[in-house]
Amino acid sequence: MITATAGLCGRSIGGRRRTPSRLHYPTYATTTAVRRWITMELTKLTQQEFDRFRTFIYGKTGIRMADGKITLLSNRIRRRLRDLKIDSFEDYYLQLTRDRLPGELEQFIDAVTTNETHFFRTGGHFEWFSESFIPEMVSRAAARTHDKSLRVWSAACSSGEELYTLAICIDEAMQTLAGWRIALLGSDISETMIDAARKGVFPDRSLEHASDARTKKYFTRQPDERSWAIRPSLINKCEFRRHNLLDPLVAPKQDCIFIRNVFIYFDRESKKRAVRNLIDALAPGGKLVVGPADGIYDLLGDLEKKSIFLYEKPL
Repeated sequence: MITATAGLCGRSIGGRRRTPSRLHYPTYATTTAVRRWITMELTKLTQQEFDRFRTFIYGKTGIRMADGKITLLSNRIRRRLRDLKIDSFEDYYLQLTRDRLPGELEQFIDAVTTNETHFFRTGGHFEWFSESFIPEMVSRAAARTHDKSLRVWSAACSSGEELYTLAICIDEAMQTLAGWRIALLGSDISETMIDAARKGVFPDRSLEHASDARTKKYFTRQPDERSWAIRPSLINKCEFRRHNLLDPLVAPKQDCIFIRNVFIYFDRESKKRAVRNLIDALAPGGKLVVGPADGIYDLLGDLEKKSIFLYEKPL
């Protein structure tokens, strides 16, 4: 780590002006390299570089970076330059786009995408899942219009809170689902988020909307007193995998898909492509749960609107 004294900013102390020569450099750094790092710390992407990166991001993820995000994107890319010891945004862009950095594409996407979620976020959606959806599936199985199986997909699941919330709802209904084959799938474009979901350890803020009873039953307080681990039996019921919403899902048809507050980052064409993939992934009679900010309602023409957040694929 490079440590600088106040002299880097030209501050006077005791009448003497400190200079950058008072910087303390690690023994492995050369003067030339340090100067490059100092210069890079004080710069951000040029407009041309920003346009190139956001075009690349859009092509890979369908996410459109707004004009006002140049500083945000600069800061996040700079972290990758530090980690890789690359001297410039331009050099990083060329190596990234020409596949000269094995495994870096996933790291880059992790760095530039935003991930934030909580257990039981927008609780009414989970009340519907427990009180309406599960009983409906049980009734369909009793009428022999559906077998005793249930497939649920949390698309763009981030670190897994949404899918684990659904797993808790299903666990609470196991008395009526005894003998059922249940498959719970969570996917995200970020490999870092998928790894976090598989570990099943969450900070206090993730459980803000979980009741005390559920927290006590399904989580274990960690030694750091700032996080909770979800019960291993729930981890074992969930599958997490990396998936880009712009690509079709390779899996059996889903009875219910949760995709909430994700499309605010997509432009119109990306939304169309991703929504087609979601509709294709639904089984006949399957339900799609969307967020209020997604703005995809006019793209769901093949589905029947059941409520402000709920759509159904015809049988």
